[in-house]
Amino acid sequence: MTDREQRIHDLALIIVENSLEDIDESFGVRQYAEEAVRIYKEAIKLIDKELDD
Repeated sequence: MTDREQRIHDLALIIVENSLEDIDESFGVRQYAEEAVRIYKEAIKLIDKELDD
């Protein structure tokens, strides 16, 4: 993993962590995990795009 990829990954994890604090507590484990993955993938795309600009 390159330094850039590592930075993107680390920032995405911070976004996921902060976002999951706001998720409805009624979510089951599967919904919670799916939402975490969705947020992570979206964050990766956004961070990568912002770094290119």
